[in-house]
Amino acid sequence: MIPLYEEVQRKPNILRTRNPLKHTTANVVPLEARIRELQTSKEWQKLIKEYRSSDIMLNPDLRPRVVMAKLGKLMIDEDIQRALDVKHCAKKIAPVGVFDERLLQVVYCVKTPGREEFCAVDGQHTATTVAALIDAGLFIDETDWKEIEIAVLYIETNNKAFARKAFALINGKGKKKISPWYEHRTRVMSRRIDHSQDEEDVEAERKQTICETYDCYPVDNESVFVGKPGTFTHMQALNLPEEVLKLACKFHNDYFHYDAIDGSLWFMMDDIYKAFKAAKIKITDEFLAELAGILQGYFAGLYEFHQSVKGAHHRWGEHTYGYEVPWQDDAIAAVLVSLYKKLGGKQNIPQPMLDRFEKIIDFVDDDIKELYPEIA
Repeated sequence: MIPLYEEVQRKPNILRTRNPLKHTTANVVPLEARIRELQTSKEWQKLIKEYRSSDIMLNPDLRPRVVMAKLGKLMIDEDIQRALDVKHCAKKIAPVGVFDERLLQVVYCVKTPGREEFCAVDGQHTATTVAALIDAGLFIDETDWKEIEIAVLYIETNNKAFARKAFALINGKGKKKISPWYEHRTRVMSRRIDHSQDEEDVEAERKQTICETYDCYPVDNESVFVGKPGTFTHMQALNLPEEVLKLACKFHNDYFHYDAIDGSLWFMMDDIYKAFKAAKIKITDEFLAELAGILQGYFAGLYEFHQSVKGAHHRWGEHTYGYEVPWQDDAIAAVLVSLYKKLGGKQNIPQPMLDRFEKIIDFVDDDIKELYPEIA
């Protein structure tokens, strides 16, 4: 039989007030505040102590400098730089409607001592694109690209080995990369604070609002909020169609508001929505309540169910094909609706969902099969 979902006491979600994306006004702090924050950390204090005990002093003359350099003075060292990606220039940097002069980055270079020559270690695509656009006559009152200046950040050295290391550093080794959550945050804040009309910003804010409506909150992997009720780090969820996102968030808020959101929710609801829509079958509240009853009553939630399905999928693959089959996310919804039917569920289920993983239901955990004699 299908266990009835048992209501769980709902508590206020702290993300309603502490959600870092709820702001509609800019919060600007001086650099001094960040310095104080750094200086009060144990890690920083330990580092400074190490510097002082080693008698290390840093040379201000070695800091990179910024100059406006003529494009004609830029060189590309092919054994340091990657090959030019023509498609990146044409389809990523310069497309009509995408290219914005205000967003051009500085070109990182190594300057040859005593010579007005700059060897680019990063930014060749920017420099090449700008020069080619000038050469095509697309910049007002500019014709000779060689004489046009561009912002260059440079260090002065003859050491090519250092230049190679600089290239590796600039391209990721020494950078704190922007996470998918921070990319989403940028789009949402551009809309909420700056009233951006950019289509991607509008869509991101709209999806963020859907999540917040149902007490669901995307958070960064490094956030202090990871694991709190209603939070999720699986940012691919925000690529779902709005109807699916709404269905998934409402399901979580209705039944599992006391848990963090397991990634299986998004795959499960996406598969159910698409299959039911294709079969022209309505997803009823009664059906969703029954699914919640199964998940809560026999698995204590989505995370445990997710792990159980992974085990069943592993055993099913080895039995059916004789080797370990790579994990398939659509097994989550397939196992759930198959269990639903085995338990006597009356809701009509699209047949492709039941056919997708034939007999996988026979490979669920033994203790689960003991609960359901009809599938033992």
